[in-house]
Amino acid sequence: MLSVRIGFSPLNDAALVVLAEALGFYSAEGLDVSLSREANWSNIRDKLSYGLLDGAHVLATLPLARGLGLGPAIGHIIAPMALGANGNSVVISSKLKEVFEGLGASTLLESARALRLVIQHRRAVSEGKVTLAIPFNYSPHHFVLRHWLAAGGIDPDRQVQWVVLPPSRMADHLRDGVIDGFCSGSPWPQMAELNGNGVVLFSDPAFWTLKPEKVLALRGVWAEEHPEAAVALTRALLRTGQWATDPAHADELALILSREAYVRAPLEAIQAALAPGGAGLILDPQTATFPWISHAKWFIGQFVRWGLTEGSHDFDAIARRVYRPDLWRQAAAPLGLSLPFEDEKDEGGADAPWMLPAAPDPVLMPPNTLFDGGVFRVRRP
Repeated sequence: MLSVRIGFSPLNDAALVVLAEALGFYSAEGLDVSLSREANWSNIRDKLSYGLLDGAHVLATLPLARGLGLGPAIGHIIAPMALGANGNSVVISSKLKEVFEGLGASTLLESARALRLVIQHRRAVSEGKVTLAIPFNYSPHHFVLRHWLAAGGIDPDRQVQWVVLPPSRMADHLRDGVIDGFCSGSPWPQMAELNGNGVVLFSDPAFWTLKPEKVLALRGVWAEEHPEAAVALTRALLRTGQWATDPAHADELALILSREAYVRAPLEAIQAALAPGGAGLILDPQTATFPWISHAKWFIGQFVRWGLTEGSHDFDAIARRVYRPDLWRQAAAPLGLSLPFEDEKDEGGADAPWMLPAAPDPVLMPPNTLFDGGVFRVRRP
């Protein structure tokens, strides 16, 4: 068996990575995988860059940041699959939630506009800025919060204070008044709410019903040296996704995630996040694991929008060098999954289930809408 080192962050959306070990899907594909539970995304990024890990559960933006030349200038990283969709939540202090409710803010746009009034009041009485925590600068969490704030007329660079914290520590800082809110992966927002440290304001599905979040990252050199193993690893995770989406396995899935070696969080918090109305995590291999080039381009666009990189990059070339739908198709075909005809799709604008052209059968996809009605359209000839 080929030995493979894979890192992960203790989050519910690491489910496929840790379940594959617990249930033997790696060994069934001829892989001897050792998992490494990491404290933060910087550790994972650096260990991938310097060859201390062969692969990892990572933020969907992390390999793209590397492709844009951000971070350690060592090693190319590829993403042969997504590890699901959704899974994050935004938590605010109970005091801030009371203000929102007092202003009648019941939607995401209304809450962002209410926060603008809070910011204006604090500035008028010389209080500090609203402080929000994220787990990594180049993260979907950061882009979600910025997009939401901007929709409410808030300048995310000038009117908000940003701090980077490990998700498991965010609730403590919220309780102590160091931050006013945070965005992180589950189950930490749900744990904060259960402990009375804050209130979940919204979760990923309210922002984007089918939001990309985490991917499987592989060191480019490792994947080139072990092409069959790269496909086998992807296939092991897709098989895990088939197991994980069976409702009969819901209780066992949560129990495995709660183990000391994996997420290491109370079962109640994990179950709250996975329950309907929770963080909306989707692990279905058919609808939520394809590495869409359009997802990559949307994220690259966010890097440009917020001044993190120049707009002169070749978006298509970078996206296709990093995201690898070809490897997903090689891994998925033997499992009987349908293979999308194209590598891109419009993001947003589908407020009802829709049919994705694929072979051997079209795929019934979930709705795909953004909270502000925006649509990121694919440019077709």
